[in-house]
Amino acid sequence: MVLNKKRKRITYGPMEERDKTRIDYLNSKIYKDDITCTKMLRLKRVPFFRLCQVLPERSLFRDTLHVCVEEQVAMFLNTVGHNLKNRLVGTNFTRSGETVSRYFGLVLHAIGQLSNELIRPPSLETPSKIVGNPRWDPYFKDCIGAIDGTHIRASVSKSMEAAFRGRKSFPTQNVMAAVDFDLKFTYLLAGWEGIAHDAVVLADALERPNGLRVPEGKFYLVDAGYGAKFGFMPPFRGVRYHLNEWGNNPVQNAEELFNLRHSSLRVTVERAFGSLKRRFKILDDATPFFPFSVQVDIVIACAILHNWALSQGTDRFILPETNWTPNPRRTARQLANDHRMDLDQQADNLGANGGGLVWSSAMSSYMLQHLAQIVSSGTKTSTGFKQVHLNGCARALKENMGYHVTGTQVGNHLRKWKKTYGKIQKLKNLSGALWDEETCTISLEREHYLAHIRIHRDDAKYLNCPIEHYHEMATIFGNSLATGAYAKGASDPLASEVTATANAPQEAKDGAETNEQGGGSPLGADEMTFSANTNGAGSSGTKPPPAKKHKIAAVEDSNIAMVSIMSEGLGNLAAAIEKVVKEDDGIPAGLYDDMMSIPGFDEAHLDHYYAYLCEHPSLARCFYNMRLSSKMVWVARYIKEHL
Repeated sequence: MVLNKKRKRITYGPMEERDKTRIDYLNSKIYKDDITCTKMLRLKRVPFFRLCQVLPERSLFRDTLHVCVEEQVAMFLNTVGHNLKNRLVGTNFTRSGETVSRYFGLVLHAIGQLSNELIRPPSLETPSKIVGNPRWDPYFKDCIGAIDGTHIRASVSKSMEAAFRGRKSFPTQNVMAAVDFDLKFTYLLAGWEGIAHDAVVLADALERPNGLRVPEGKFYLVDAGYGAKFGFMPPFRGVRYHLNEWGNNPVQNAEELFNLRHSSLRVTVERAFGSLKRRFKILDDATPFFPFSVQVDIVIACAILHNWALSQGTDRFILPETNWTPNPRRTARQLANDHRMDLDQQADNLGANGGGLVWSSAMSSYMLQHLAQIVSSGTKTSTGFKQVHLNGCARALKENMGYHVTGTQVGNHLRKWKKTYGKIQKLKNLSGALWDEETCTISLEREHYLAHIRIHRDDAKYLNCPIEHYHEMATIFGNSLATGAYAKGASDPLASEVTATANAPQEAKDGAETNEQGGGSPLGADEMTFSANTNGAGSSGTKPPPAKKHKIAAVEDSNIAMVSIMSEGLGNLAAAIEKVVKEDDGIPAGLYDDMMSIPGFDEAHLDHYYAYLCEHPSLARCFYNMRLSSKMVWVARYIKEHL
């Protein structure tokens, strides 16, 4: 028997001098005037104080004993507006790093609760920018906005970098957004790996329960990367895009004129991304220091605040259309990448037109085995195979099999296998699908299989049959595939890692404060802290101290305590044994129906094996939980041995 002895609480006296210093800092350095407030918080005073008024009205959070709502929001805005670490923000506000981190999570969660109010679907009426303007009306009268993607720098672990390193030289997350012609975000999907193609991100947005929806008869403007489909209008491919009606770069035909009108409207989403990154420097190629799940939440929260700022009027962070350059000057590295992508596209087109190389099964097998050996030997291919590796594979094909191929053709064919591996990974996650690692087979029940291939006919060659070259594909593409596991929409809750403790009433009454040096937040607040995340970079703030456990005082008679502990342990053991006995009693209720559904056997043989399983309940439970192919093996073995 043990006794809990509660330690008497330590109460603190008033901290008037320290609180006065903090209030003076807020008045003189934060919201002294609009210019100072905009520099520090990236918002003018009126939008800032209205935001601080709305959040408590929604009961999202409140003032605490030593930290008012305005200071909580100011610390959050100062962090995301300038990409400052918790220690620096804590120094400015005379707070500890733990306090800054805790209230950062609190404000992040609260702002996420405003997403349904601020990130709303676009209006179905013709936008005011288009109505009556002969440049777009009536040709784009059913357009409700523009869609585009942007890459925001990400900080992830080394094992994840391959999937996040796409078009840029550093890891990024692919963020897709829909924007109306007032520069407001109407949909946002963040968290996709940087290597993911824009069309893949759009497909995920359309498949989500609360994802992107296009009203009937309306459409979005997209770039050529998303492709032409119902509800999405891209420009003409192979036709000049950013042009001028007058001057040195005029249009020359109807297709170029359409692309000009298209680009002049779609530039809205580029302006929105530019304004978002100008306001919040944490999104502007700055190296994040939060866990990756929090990095995704920050992108969504910044978009919500962007819409909030626009609802309160314009400011200097909103880029005017007259000053916006839709086609900025590209660096030599970007031009080189564009040239390489053009060459790859030309090679793909050549193969599609029948003039390219036709790969046989033996050639593909040799290529995959050769490249898998390169990866297995320790060569780093996190950013893809270098041209020297592709050229070496081409030489090996020529020397050993007599086929004349180029390194570019090897790279193009490798992209086809990467797409195949991505489809296999998606099929492995189907509901009810079972994966056999030995045979590399994705198994589905017959009814589920027939229903799936009725809609997706191309998937039949990957289901209920061994998949060729799976191990080679897993070796080559295993850690460089975009899965969207961290993707999150604007309607999803933010800061889900935040934990709340319900100890406000008593501790607010005592007026206690955390024992942080130089100031702290009261324990009476809704204490929220981020949990550790091993997938991303850690927070710069100090970790919150663990909850103090009550001291356990042993009873004087140690023999009584030992007997009490042993009695409790034996009681738990008896309960566990009783639970196991109850679970092991009887056979599964649906065993007979499951047995009769096995194809390829006589009903009399199945009845005979069912009777055998009824005499052995443990075997019956194992059989009932097996996949169909294994059940067929068991039945066939029994018939061979006994019948």
